[in-house]
Amino acid sequence: MESKTLYGPPMRTINEQAEFSELNLAAYVTGGCMVDMQVMRNGTKVVRSFKPDFVLIRQHAYSMALGEDFRSLIIGLQYGGIHAVNSLYSIYNFCSKPWVFSQLIKIFNSLGPEKFPLVEQTFFPSHKQMISMTIRNSRVAL
Repeated sequence: MESKTLYGPPMRTINEQAEFSELNLAAYVTGGCMVDMQVMRNGTKVVRSFKPDFVLIRQHAYSMALGEDFRSLIIGLQYGGIHAVNSLYSIYNFCSKPWVFSQLIKIFNSLGPEKFPLVEQTFFPSHKQMISMTIRNSRVAL
């Protein structure tokens, strides 16, 4: 904890750092949210509750690994109107690789393959469509 002068009288600023897995939150219609943080620091469990003014997110909010879906925390921060250094909208959008790739396709179509080369991919809504399209488009010689 340290005090800094930020365009006016000195203010006490507190910086907290934690992984998504160490956080829980409740967001309110009236604005803001309360965050509960439970972390291990030097072998000691530290539990804190605080109301953030803004956040900087440096972790992916979604992974296909078991227990690695933290999109609800991003939604909670957005719901609570918490400001972020990096946009919560962009962090949420980056949770879906096909969504991100579709944005790259827009750039590809606007600039062309010479200025913005893109690896060709095919999107299927689920594995079932992928299998049926593969069978339909393949020819088997007997």
